[in-house]
Amino acid sequence: MNTHPSFPQRDQEPAPAGVREEIDLTIFIPCFNEESRVVPTLETVRAALGELGLSYEVIAVDDGSTDRTAEVIAEFCRANPDMPVRLHKNPRNLGLSRSFVDTAFRGRGRYYRLVCGDNVEPKDSMVKILSAIGKADIIIPYYPVLPGKSASRKFISRLYTRIVDLLGGYKINYYNGCALYRRFHVMRWASYNYGFGFQAHLITTLLDEHATYVQVPLEGFHLTKDRGSPLNTRNFLSTGHTLWEIFIRRLRRTIYGN
Repeated sequence: MNTHPSFPQRDQEPAPAGVREEIDLTIFIPCFNEESRVVPTLETVRAALGELGLSYEVIAVDDGSTDRTAEVIAEFCRANPDMPVRLHKNPRNLGLSRSFVDTAFRGRGRYYRLVCGDNVEPKDSMVKILSAIGKADIIIPYYPVLPGKSASRKFISRLYTRIVDLLGGYKINYYNGCALYRRFHVMRWASYNYGFGFQAHLITTLLDEHATYVQVPLEGFHLTKDRGSPLNTRNFLSTGHTLWEIFIRRLRRTIYGN
């Protein structure tokens, strides 16, 4: 278990009164036009959770899809009543970070994790992350080696991580994996940041609040998706905003103390 060197370790914080923690885990599956991939995602989740013996629920969120994603999820729910899956349909496309926070309020789990709806995460990786439940407030996955990722994308990823570390004052291997959180921490501390940087914002905020963490190395392979380049003006602006907020929090912590 790791903490920032200046922060004392502590027992895990109990959830505030009124926050339901009736089961071990809430899985959030965001979907935008994933009609051909969401069922394999659900099957992967079922296979992983079947090995772990955790009580869980899955909340699949259709984020304004224009295909049959919602219908496919509803059909899966009817055909698999033994799997605790709920469908929520956003009234329009709200974006990943907004749906991530909103869904935390709909859940009942002690822990909370995003699993992408396009079935990119192998079962073994999911099992390894979820097996660390209870070891810390945040379970942070990272990839020591990621075959298939271009040299330029690796450079940008490493640069981003180092900048976040520098501005936040931490040393995390990777900020953009699908970390495992205490659900009430997401409810309390996650912002409605847009775009690429919302996980870095949340992780650094929680570390500022003295959360404990474990980093879990995974094996993986980079999958290039035909959904446009992430290097666009919108992502640059949202990432810049996130980095600025991380820096301001570090400055405030330095001036006013913890």
